[in-house]
Amino acid sequence: MESTETCGTLTFPAEVDLANGEAILAQAMELLDSGAPALILDLSGCTFCDSNGLSVITRSQLRASELGVPMWVVLPPRGFVRRVSEVAGLQRRVAIAPDVATAREALAAHR
Repeated sequence: MESTETCGTLTFPAEVDLANGEAILAQAMELLDSGAPALILDLSGCTFCDSNGLSVITRSQLRASELGVPMWVVLPPRGFVRRVSEVAGLQRRVAIAPDVATAREALAAHR
């Protein structure tokens, strides 16, 4: 987990499932509740994400919205995680970026 003055970044592990989903969600909530002015969920290195991972993203977005904190999700350009996210309609609920640099630029422009 990385924090900067402009945002908190949570890097997801290679696989997200029932075994680690709640721990990842707890980290996201900790970043949000500690006052991070923005949040980036970085799934660029994630190769497997089941419904638990999607739940982490959705619940993080709900909390970010409650707090008025902008949030971006970085997804791999292709592969299983990208496909699962598209099928679930994630792009209709959260802002998606191709990489962390793009997400940071979008957040900087949001200020």
